Amino acid sequence: MSLLFISACLCLSVAVSCKKELSPENVTSLTIINALPGNRFMLADLSGKSTDESITGGLALYYGVYDPNTRLSVTAGEQPMAFYKSPVLTGDKPLYQLSLNPKGGEITTLFLTGTQSHPEHFVVNDKPPFYSVKDSLVGLRLINLSAGSGPLQVKISGQGLNTVVMSNNLAYKSFTTYLPVAATSKVGDLLVEFFDQATGDLVASYPLPGVGAVLTDNPWRYHNYTLALIGLPNAAGTADAQGVLKIYDF
Repeated sequence: MSLLFISACLCLSVAVSCKKELSPENVTSLTIINALPGNRFMLADLSGKSTDESITGGLALYYGVYDPNTRLSVTAGEQPMAFYKSPVLTGDKPLYQLSLNPKGGEITTLFLTGTQSHPEHFVVNDKPPFYSVKDSLVGLRLINLSAGSGPLQVKISGQGLNTVVMSNNLAYKSFTTYLPVAATSKVGDLLVEFFDQATGDLVASYPLPGVGAVLTDNPWRYHNYTLALIGLPNAAGTADAQGVLKIYDF
C-alpha cells in the first residue's frame, strides 16, 4: 500500500489509494530525518514500487533540518523505501534502500545516519509522555547519531533548575527516554551540552531559550523534543561538523 504524503499526524479523514478506511488500528505516525553526512538534500521514494530505477520526484529531506512535512501518516504494514541523492540524474540508483513494517498506532521516527560510504538507518518507536497543566515540564529525548563518536555524557543545566539533568554512556545509535525537565516560571534559559565521556571535551551544545517563559504559546512547556547529535568527529569547520538537531515530537 502506498504511503500517504500527509504532514498531519494520524490524520484519519483522508482517502488512501487502496480505498481502505483509515482507523487508529491501521495507521502509524512516521517521521523521517536526514542525518546522513554528505547528503545535503535527498529525495525519498515512498511509492512502494520498484526501487531499482531513477525517480522524477519524491519527499524532500534536507540534512540536519526538522521539517514538519516529513511527519507522515502511513498505513501499517510493509513500507519499502528508497532514498536518492539530489539532483537525481537519469539512471541514478538509490543511495540507500530499506523496508519498515510499522504497527498501527505506533509513533515511529526513522533516522538516516552513518557515513557517505556506509549509510544506515536507526528506528525509534517511542510514544511521548503527556503532561498535564500542573506538571510544567518539557520532555527531552537525547540521541547519538554521530557515526564514529565515542560514548557521550549529556548535561542539561540553566537558570532555575534545582538539579542538573545528566545522561551518561550515550553510545552511537542509542537514545534516552524522554527526560522530564522543569519548565516552571522560575526556569529561564537552559543549555544542553554533549561531552566526550572519555576525554571530557565539549562536542556540541544547544541553547533552549525561555523554557519557563510565562506565555500562552510557550513552545517548550507540555511538549516533547528530541535533541540528536549529528555530524562526524574530526570534521570541524566543514558542513559535516558535529552539531545538535532539534526535532519536535508532540
